[in-house]
Amino acid sequence: MENSKPTLHYLQNPGSQQCLWLLEELGIEYDLVFYKREKGRAPDALKETHPLGKAPQLATASGRVIAERSAIAFYLIETYDGEGRFKVPTPELDLDWNSKDNAKFREEQLLSLAQTAINQYLSMKVTVTVFANHAPFFIRPFLQGLRWGLDKIYLDAEIDNSFKVLDAELEGREYFNGTKHPTRLDFVMQWYVDFAAQGCQVDLSLYPRVKAWFERCISRDAWKRSLEKGNGYDLEFWKMKMA
Repeated sequence: MENSKPTLHYLQNPGSQQCLWLLEELGIEYDLVFYKREKGRAPDALKETHPLGKAPQLATASGRVIAERSAIAFYLIETYDGEGRFKVPTPELDLDWNSKDNAKFREEQLLSLAQTAINQYLSMKVTVTVFANHAPFFIRPFLQGLRWGLDKIYLDAEIDNSFKVLDAELEGREYFNGTKHPTRLDFVMQWYVDFAAQGCQVDLSLYPRVKAWFERCISRDAWKRSLEKGNGYDLEFWKMKMA
């Protein structure tokens, strides 16, 4: 285990909050460097620490900078979770990879679902909404009609199907891997569910297990502490002003 403190580069209102939540769950010392958006985008200063120029970023004690929520969560849990509270249960050697009880396989499958399909649908929905709401008045009706059609014909159905899958995966489980504490999958997935509820106005009551899981996450003391230490967390992207 590394002795020095990691540093989280935290951008206002992105998925940095979930990394901050994990740091609080781990109960380790860390440093925070705050950034604010410039005209709705990440500031150029973030390119000085990582070429992607986005947040979250985690600087390790060795000086390596890790980008992307999932990779950051993987590093933090593997490095600092000595008690194994947030690690995926290790399957028995004779457990079939095709078994629905294989937690490692479930983690990879649902992480892929979140980071590809769900992220794609939600991002498309937000992007079209923002452009439609802030377009010049003479083309605004056209773009709003396009947004409505895209939602009804494609996006809403795909989001609904994905959330039904998540809801089914939570049957009989407090967290996605059936553990008493969240694992990397939960820390990453919480962002997408919050993004859907706040940013895309997805009604979580349609997915009662997902809603209960989400409320379980945000009721944790570490989540509450992370909100107090963060510098803003508002995912209502449709209100974003175009620069």
